[in-house]
Amino acid sequence: ETLQRIVSTLANKNDEIHNFIDMLNHTIKNVQVNSSNAISELDEEFDGLYSILDEMKGSMASTIQQEETRKIQTL
Repeated sequence: ETLQRIVSTLANKNDEIHNFIDMLNHTIKNVQVNSSNAISELDEEFDGLYSILDEMKGSMASTIQQEETRKIQTL
């Protein structure tokens, strides 16, 4: 009878461990999905910022060139 209780307790603990492992696997999958989504959003944000900076660079370079041309013509 004692041995049967020990076996029963071990079987219950085994089930608990498997349930815990399943829960951890589910949590890992969620973390992976969330991380992937965060990286994608970050990539999009940086792409947008890069695009804006590139436009500003072009505009500023054009302004500098126009100013250079104006000053050369003045001289």
